[in-house]
Amino acid sequence: MLDPPQRWSGKRKADARRRNLRKRLEKTVPLFADQFEEQELRRRPDYFDPDSIDRKQLRK
Repeated sequence: MLDPPQRWSGKRKADARRRNLRKRLEKTVPLFADQFEEQELRRRPDYFDPDSIDRKQLRK
């Protein structure tokens, strides 16, 4: 019937997460976007790590 849904690779998903984070920060705090992006990447490294994303997808 239906093909299983296509999953994004960990790399693609991590890139999208970083891009979306950057876009949100540029919109809300453009002068401090670099600092806040750096803080968020340090605070949640697994969320933005392609290998970690791949491992989580394999467990599902």
